[in-house]
Amino acid sequence: MKLPIKQRYFDKIKSGEKKIEFRDAHITFICEETGETLVKYVRSCHVENRDKDCYPDVLNDNRMIVFYLIDKLFEG
Repeated sequence: MKLPIKQRYFDKIKSGEKKIEFRDAHITFICEETGETLVKYVRSCHVENRDKDCYPDVLNDNRMIVFYLIDKLFEG
């Protein structure tokens, strides 16, 4: 995951002073073939170990972020 960040926050994360990062709770997906976009809101997420058998060629890291997506910001 690559996230743009202002220099002052980058430096704080790099030094270990900043340990929590806040971002908007939505993801804009862009279809690689058609360019069509789709916005989904993130209801919650967690980090878990990657099952290499289930996702052998999709992810590179041994840990993955799992997002639970919803259509509306205040949905269930």
